[in-house]
Amino acid sequence: MFIQPRTWLRFVMVWLVMLLAAAPAAHAQVNAETVTLMGRNALSVDDYLTAIRYFNQAIDAKPYLPRPYYYRAYAKFTLEDYQGAEDDCTKSLSLNPYITEVYALRGLCRIHNNRFDEAAADYARVLAETPEDQGARYNRALCRLQLKDYARCDSDLNVLLQRWPNFYRAYMVKAQVALEQTDTVQGLAWIDSLLVRMPTDAQAWAFKGQYALQQENYSLADSCLTQALAARPGDHELYVLRAQALHALGQFGRAIADYDRAITLMPEHFVAHYNRGLLRSFTGDLNRAIDDFDFVLSKEPDNTLALYNRAQLRAATGNYRGAIADYSVLIRQYPQFTYGYLARAECRRKVGDVRGALSDESVVARRELDLAFARKPQSKAKKVRKRSEHALEQYQQLVQEDADTVRNVFGTLYGKVQNEKASPDLLPMYSLAFRTDQTRGYHATAFVPETGAITQTLELTSRKFCLTAEVEANAAEAAAHDEDMLAGREQRLSRRDQCLVRSAIAAARYDYDAALNEAGYAVHTDTASAVAYMQRAAILMLTLQSSTLSDTDMKARLALARADLHNALRLQPAQAIAYYNLACLEAWGQHAEYALQCLTHAITLDARLPEAYYNRALLYLRQGDKEKAAADFSAAGQLGLYKAYAQLKAMKQ
Repeated sequence: MFIQPRTWLRFVMVWLVMLLAAAPAAHAQVNAETVTLMGRNALSVDDYLTAIRYFNQAIDAKPYLPRPYYYRAYAKFTLEDYQGAEDDCTKSLSLNPYITEVYALRGLCRIHNNRFDEAAADYARVLAETPEDQGARYNRALCRLQLKDYARCDSDLNVLLQRWPNFYRAYMVKAQVALEQTDTVQGLAWIDSLLVRMPTDAQAWAFKGQYALQQENYSLADSCLTQALAARPGDHELYVLRAQALHALGQFGRAIADYDRAITLMPEHFVAHYNRGLLRSFTGDLNRAIDDFDFVLSKEPDNTLALYNRAQLRAATGNYRGAIADYSVLIRQYPQFTYGYLARAECRRKVGDVRGALSDESVVARRELDLAFARKPQSKAKKVRKRSEHALEQYQQLVQEDADTVRNVFGTLYGKVQNEKASPDLLPMYSLAFRTDQTRGYHATAFVPETGAITQTLELTSRKFCLTAEVEANAAEAAAHDEDMLAGREQRLSRRDQCLVRSAIAAARYDYDAALNEAGYAVHTDTASAVAYMQRAAILMLTLQSSTLSDTDMKARLALARADLHNALRLQPAQAIAYYNLACLEAWGQHAEYALQCLTHAITLDARLPEAYYNRALLYLRQGDKEKAAADFSAAGQLGLYKAYAQLKAMKQ
């Protein structure tokens, strides 16, 4: 069929318009998939802010995809933005209501937002799809406990105990259900049942001890809490609880020792400082009691009772001017506090301020009050007050934290994703990046001839191209800065070095596919470059950790990474970092003994490589060899890797 020229031209124009219209959509789809993957890579290294930015881009490109909302919700939840995370989960479910894990995450968000009924409904959806999900059933039982729906809570707990008879948390909640229904006998029976199965369970002993403390059965409380501490000697709260029992038993020396131990474990513990200050004042250790109340007032300057106690202690130790200052603050806060005027008058006379003393005494006289008002016998009061209670007549009562039902009941939620201070994860491989010479207080960078030459060629000043084991905060932003910094300079580099630089920048953006391609080009361009092999191995390791690969792909990538590191060592046999990287790879591949050998060899080559000591310590710890682990953590900390000290503390606890 013959087409007229004008018709043909119109046909071409229509075709071009359709093509141009389709191009942005295809481009947007590629971008959405790519940045979602980059966001997930950022999640895998705990860079949540960067991850959120990537998911924002994916949502802007394809707002009808449910997964980016879910991943963004996960990042927000980790950052404790529970409402924002719940909103993203809801949006994800509006786009696809059949993703079970989104209901599980939204359930956690709703618990933190105190919407227990809605959280229970989410867990019901999870259990409808996966009835064997232990965590979902347990969390729903906790929600029902919070709602005082004891019958259905009991039903969930019964299912848990039928399917998992040794699931100790269910026994604890069973006991809580019974106690809240004033069935003390049944509640303690559940705890005893747990202790029969797990006689060294610290939480069960602590539960029993805390209940005995509430019932003023202090001898039993002391016994139970001692058992709990035998199983969990690093729990500072248990020392505080036992100290309260010992105080009630009149064993002040042991009580003060427990507060000392709690403060050693948790130096900022408010309650331990306050209560120890009281006990020290009772036992005549007045100056150190003042130190404790100084700490309390540094944290809560308006704490009336701490101020009153310190005023009395200052007067008793001869610091009359300090006592006057404290009483003056109290009188300004409580103008009707007659005893404060009387006490201040006495202190003013001690320092020769007769006029001030007469003024205070006149106030007392004018009110025609009994001068013994503040000292008259008190009606029997409870021995322990809440931290938020500041009535002056309670100044000699021990203090405890205000009740926080959600925190206490939900302390063992399934699915909490916050990182612990002492993470069990190994430090990552060294890979290429632009860094300053020193980061986080110690040298986490290594300069080898190839990277030094690149730094010199680019004439960099503030940042240098190097190998580093540090994951930089906001790495994607830093990568953008590095790319701008390279503008107009990259052409000075060889083809291999251009590939290495581009690989480092792509990795910083969490675009591991591009980083791997560039590292591969670097290897093919120069097969004698140890750094190129090390970079490709490091990127392969990142893809293994962050992706859901098939077994075949995983084995292939693991084999290639291992071959790359052996090639690097063939080229540079004395390269400690290559041995360190090989150890990281072998540890991930469950070859712990070989990984230990590699780390030991790395330390032999470079005794000032803190990451090698740190990772070796973690591997020793996994094997149960605490003595060797402690020595290596100490060495890593001494070299400036201060997180090693957190590991030491956690290991001792």
